[in-house]
Amino acid sequence: MRKYIDLCNLFEKLESLQSRNEMSLELATFLKECNSEEVQIISYMIQGRVAPMFVKSEFNYSEKSLLKLLSQHTGEDVQSLRKESGDIGNTVYEIWKKQDSTKESLGIKEIYEILWEIVNTSGIGAISRKNALILQCLQKLNPLESKYFVRTICGQLRLGLSMRSLLDVFSLATVGDKSLKVILEQAYGVCADIGYIGKKVFESDRESVVENLSNISAIPGTPILSRLVQRVASFDEISERFKSTVLVQPKFDGLRCQIHKWSKKDTELKKNLLLWFSYLDSKPRQTNNLFSSEKSFDCEVRLYTRNLEDVTEMFPEIVDYARELKQSSFILDSEIVGWNYKKNNFLSYQETMQRRRKYSIESKMVDVPVKAFCFDILYLSGDSLVNKDTIDRVKALEGVLVHTQGSISLAESIEAETTKQIKKYFDKSVSMGLEGVIVKQLSGGYRPGLRNYEWIKVKKSIEKDLVDTIDMVIVGYYKGSGRRSDFGLGAILGAIYNGETDTYDAICKIGTGMKDEILKDMKEKLSQYSLKTPVKNVRVVDNLKPDIWVEPKYVITVDADEITKNISNMDLLIGGGLSLRFPRLIEFDRDKGVEDITTVTEILDMYNMRKKS
Repeated sequence: MRKYIDLCNLFEKLESLQSRNEMSLELATFLKECNSEEVQIISYMIQGRVAPMFVKSEFNYSEKSLLKLLSQHTGEDVQSLRKESGDIGNTVYEIWKKQDSTKESLGIKEIYEILWEIVNTSGIGAISRKNALILQCLQKLNPLESKYFVRTICGQLRLGLSMRSLLDVFSLATVGDKSLKVILEQAYGVCADIGYIGKKVFESDRESVVENLSNISAIPGTPILSRLVQRVASFDEISERFKSTVLVQPKFDGLRCQIHKWSKKDTELKKNLLLWFSYLDSKPRQTNNLFSSEKSFDCEVRLYTRNLEDVTEMFPEIVDYARELKQSSFILDSEIVGWNYKKNNFLSYQETMQRRRKYSIESKMVDVPVKAFCFDILYLSGDSLVNKDTIDRVKALEGVLVHTQGSISLAESIEAETTKQIKKYFDKSVSMGLEGVIVKQLSGGYRPGLRNYEWIKVKKSIEKDLVDTIDMVIVGYYKGSGRRSDFGLGAILGAIYNGETDTYDAICKIGTGMKDEILKDMKEKLSQYSLKTPVKNVRVVDNLKPDIWVEPKYVITVDADEITKNISNMDLLIGGGLSLRFPRLIEFDRDKGVEDITTVTEILDMYNMRKKS
């Protein structure tokens, strides 16, 4: 049994390394000495979690609460020490060095179980009970263990290892190089549970690992990574890409959402498959349990966004309608949009996003009714459809939803042979208030998480210089001047993902498109993840360095006049040496994960599209 101190020593070593390859090798070496259960636990813990992203398992414990607890317990001015050190982990480390450190280290699994106790503590008096659990645990830990324990529960572990990094680590640990990267990405795409993927890898020998990964299939209740779409610069390019009949569907402007349904009998099978499941299932008294007991129904329904967030409780009318469908199990790919049932037309995107809330859900159901328009099906009645051709999946979807009338509807699909037909349907969709259309090749599987020219989006912005908006992650902000100095935030620093270096490359400062309420919201949220120095996988040129660095967490959508070459960046080629001219914020805190932001390759493609046109 590996000890928690061993894991903390690893974390300390990873923090000291700058090379991504060295970090991966260190972690791979460590995991090779762990058993399958420990691999699962570490896969979650290295992300600062106890379960996959789609499982509601947050600690819901603030640094402020911890500082108050430690001040009362130690009698020290912990607030001042925190301000001086700039990090809650280092603060606790210095305090705990004064304590008796001759203690026997707990095992990794023991710490994992304590973390779950904190997660499962809720209701009246929860903070007091969490305080007791945390203090009891800290008294058993030495300074280094305490440092990483408090960073974990306060959401500040920040090791800079992405999900992609972990997949590379699994490959290194198994075959000694990154040759399993493609098959690992495919497996994670179908089953977005990094611990389960790790379990399958480390339970396999070198000869069988590829086969075992290939056999990983869709599981209702575990999200599949959303299939992504490529962009084109003109309608003429569509005819160049597709030489035969295509499928055309509307491009909705809403919340991308997978609708999962499965029998409660299948729920029992998950206990043997998923390590984290038993910890949730063993606490049926908790109202926020992922698979809570619902005696009046013999099925479970869950809704997941493209960034793996569970939004089931936000859309009860869609859940109820899914239960009424006769099929015992399915996974539907859909877009949730606001819908005026009296006028049969779409509400705005801004209105739709008002439904993303945890409170006053019933009143918002009346104010902003929604409808889930389904355009694909990935699982049906016990069978995965992920590898079926697109046209066959759509026909299966029609069989499920063709006669539905309610909060789950079938998205229209037409077959087109000419660019003229596509343009006609595009004009019709835009006139209805939609973003445009998606053009799909009839053959080919779903390809989770992949973006290629088998699926193409044509948006209203196709005639503009930028072709499409850009999704970025905020890595810092500037304090601002004048009136904005009152908010403590005047502009933000946006970054895109560089796949070659596994880094977030900052390419522009965004200061327009922000109303006062957005500035206030951003400052409040970003302050919780502020850093004195950037995380190691963030790259930026000197003239863009922000006043305050933040953890790459919040995704934004940005529009701009055009993509330009950044002269000051040509030697470093951060972000492909590109920048945005007059960038402006379109949306803060997008329904996308950091893994889904625009890549350097994509922005280079967009730049070249306009350069050629």
